[in-house]
Amino acid sequence: MLYNEGRGPRREHHDMGCLAFLLAVLTRTAQTAYFGHLYDVLKPTEHHFETADRTLGASRR
Repeated sequence: MLYNEGRGPRREHHDMGCLAFLLAVLTRTAQTAYFGHLYDVLKPTEHHFETADRTLGASRR
């Protein structure tokens, strides 16, 4: 797999196929300079779900 960073001439070689590379990126096991920022994203400390009525407003019938 040869990954082009998309904005310039830099490329990164990985000894795996495209599907294996995608799986490695999604499971955070890829050793890559280009997707490392995805692993640093802070997880929210608190999350709650709202009902559709509350989010979208009460539905009219």
